[in-house]
Amino acid sequence: MRLLMIGILAAVLGGCIIHAHPVGPRGHIHDDLCGHYWYNGAWYVADRHHHGAGCGHVFHDGYWAQSQVVVIERAHVHDAFCGHYYHGGAVYYMRGHRHGAGCGHNWNGKLWVSVGV
Repeated sequence: MRLLMIGILAAVLGGCIIHAHPVGPRGHIHDDLCGHYWYNGAWYVADRHHHGAGCGHVFHDGYWAQSQVVVIERAHVHDAFCGHYYHGGAVYYMRGHRHGAGCGHNWNGKLWVSVGV
C-alpha cells in the first residue's frame, strides 16, 4: 500500500510516468504529443510527455528515440559499451546503452549503425 501511495504521489507531482510499452505502437503515427520513444531495444511511453527541443529524444525514421547528437573525437574506438551509433548522417549517443543482439544497431566493422525499428 505504501509503495502504491508513493507511486501515485510521484505521478501527481512529477507529471510523467515512464513505463515499458507492452507490445509496441506498430502502425501508430508518432507526433509531438504521443510520448512513445524507443530505447535499448524496447518501446516506452512517458505519459503526458511532449516531444520537442531539449526533451531528450530525437526523431528517427518516423519514431522518437532516446538519444542525442554527439561529436566523436577521431581517437575514439567504438565498442559494445560506448552507446554511440550512426544514423542518417550523424552520430548519436544513448546513455546506458549496451550494443549487442537485438539492440537495434548493426556493427559495420567501424561503428554501430541504426537498423531502424
